[in-house]
Amino acid sequence: MSGVRDLVYSSALYRMSLRGRFHHGLAFQPEDPWPGDVNRANELFQGLYDLGGEAVRPGPQPPWQGQQGGDLWRAELHGFDWLRHFREAGGDAAIRAARSLAGTWLSHCGSYDPFVWRPDILARRLTSWCLNADLLIRHAELTYRSNLLRSVGRQARHLSRAADQVKDGPAAITTAVGLAMVGYCLPESRPWAERGLRLLSGHLGKQVMTDGGHVSRNPAVLQSVLRDLVLLKRTMMDVGDPPPEALVNAIDRMTPALRMLRHGDGGLALFNGATEGNAANVEITVKRSGVRGKPNLSAPRMGFERLEGDRTTVICDFGGRDPQPGIGHAGLLSFEMSARRERIVVNGGAAVPATEQWKAAMASTAAHSTLTLDDTNAVPVPEAGRKRRRSMETEAARTESPDATWLDMTHDGYRQSHGFVHRRRLYLDAAGRDFRGEDTLEVAGSRVRESQFAIRFHLHPDVQAVLSQGGDGVLLRLKSGRGWRFRAAGAQPVLEESVYLGTGKPRRTQQIVLHGRCGDEGLAVHWAFGLIEGAQS
Repeated sequence: MSGVRDLVYSSALYRMSLRGRFHHGLAFQPEDPWPGDVNRANELFQGLYDLGGEAVRPGPQPPWQGQQGGDLWRAELHGFDWLRHFREAGGDAAIRAARSLAGTWLSHCGSYDPFVWRPDILARRLTSWCLNADLLIRHAELTYRSNLLRSVGRQARHLSRAADQVKDGPAAITTAVGLAMVGYCLPESRPWAERGLRLLSGHLGKQVMTDGGHVSRNPAVLQSVLRDLVLLKRTMMDVGDPPPEALVNAIDRMTPALRMLRHGDGGLALFNGATEGNAANVEITVKRSGVRGKPNLSAPRMGFERLEGDRTTVICDFGGRDPQPGIGHAGLLSFEMSARRERIVVNGGAAVPATEQWKAAMASTAAHSTLTLDDTNAVPVPEAGRKRRRSMETEAARTESPDATWLDMTHDGYRQSHGFVHRRRLYLDAAGRDFRGEDTLEVAGSRVRESQFAIRFHLHPDVQAVLSQGGDGVLLRLKSGRGWRFRAAGAQPVLEESVYLGTGKPRRTQQIVLHGRCGDEGLAVHWAFGLIEGAQS
């Protein structure tokens, strides 16, 4: 079906159908809530396009030519979000560079292309052009200005026809928001805004959970979707159009959910394909939402729990009430731990851009700070974007007192394959100095497979780890000089190599691993992280 559509969209007759009333300018230019980066602008001046995890130098020719860069790089390039960096830099050089790139885009990409005119990329591009209209067209040469505005009209007409072709995922929300934004920015185009809002309302009902999580269970996707919604809400308020209840309610729910998934350094927790992100941008997203308050501590639909003790934070993934809808990783009962602004225990993260090999590796149970059996995944890792089919049961219960918080989580991902249910109990004292855990394997059913277990605690690369004398513990020294001690009972800790992709690029690091065997008797292993008093330099 898509092939037939592409043939139609590429035809001369369809190009003629995109003609319409010429707009001499915008009816409204929205304010961009997100600042640019002068350093990124300087890189662009020098011909370096660092987008989507790839740094590409196209050379003297415009970046639209050739086949350089992967799909994510090309999507960000043609989305024009980087225009805000030129706007931040300011001055004639930035104006000339931005207009030169937009002009060459019109020459090379002004006609339909299945990728470049993909609805979500097109929506991002039109939104960026509207946000940066002063940079692109204010006092611009007449021919260039006319060509750009004609192209905006043609692209907007195509978007209005193609927007409902994006059925699922964050791309559908980006597309609906972009159509609504165009409807508010172009003269006499409110029907597009109304259609975009109708599409958006349907997508929000499918994708945003009652506790504010996104169905992907990916903190980075949650932030990206929230950014789109915040931009649309602010634009509607500026034009005097009340935002619809579905939009406001989604932002109200998503903001505390995003706060829940942040560490003390302001970046995102590494679950289900997320990287740390840019802490400043995460903070701006939260502030621009206008939603005040504290982080959620419990999100049963999204499947996360947060423990706080003074300035120590533990974020846990128990899978949620129904783990099937998401396309998440196999990191059930994994957790991350940070103290103040320093990460200590982490998950593996995600490669950006990702090969299929990296995707499979970082989605595995072994890439998370949790228990594995026979080095197998607790749940099947989805392939090629397909949802996992196997049903499973997960639970989480928390108990709080003025002195501490207890968390009890279980999953039965190893029931069919090994005959065990994994239970993890966690304890964090109110002072944030004593964090303890117990991992048990409870026999479930008559067929139990004798297994090799490994309980992993992946460490952030800035953490220095050495085995203590006697080998029953590990001493951890943070970059700040603060120290923590890890101890275990029921298994001997060892230090092994690991890899950290919290920023999208691999860094060597270490992991604490508790190895052993279990059978009909099940398993019980206790472990603890304790702050070493006076270890700060």
